[in-house]
Amino acid sequence: MHILKFTFKLLTIFGCWRPDSWLSLHKRIAYYLYTSIIILLLHTFMLSQLMDLILTVDNTDNFSDNFFVLLAMFISCCKLLILITNRKNIIMLIDMLMEKPYRPSKSTEMEILYKFDKDIE
Repeated sequence: MHILKFTFKLLTIFGCWRPDSWLSLHKRIAYYLYTSIIILLLHTFMLSQLMDLILTVDNTDNFSDNFFVLLAMFISCCKLLILITNRKNIIMLIDMLMEKPYRPSKSTEMEILYKFDKDIE
């Protein structure tokens, strides 16, 4: 996958996307542990936000601030779980986009692709 290199590199650093080049069992297990720790930390933080909302909120301003942070954390947790569970489908989609009918074939299309790849990085 040479499309969206920077995005996948960030996802790899944050524990959301194991590199395909890691074929060693030890590396894969270590990365699965790292991903599990990231998921645990994210859900723990979301739980602490929920407990803060329930136990310490005393006025509407604090409630609205805490609620919107909790909502953003909940959405982030859902996005992370969906990304991890649909990893194979995402890889399949990217591979399909790099095959014949969708791959850029003309020089102008290649220039457009390289231009936007540079803009992403």
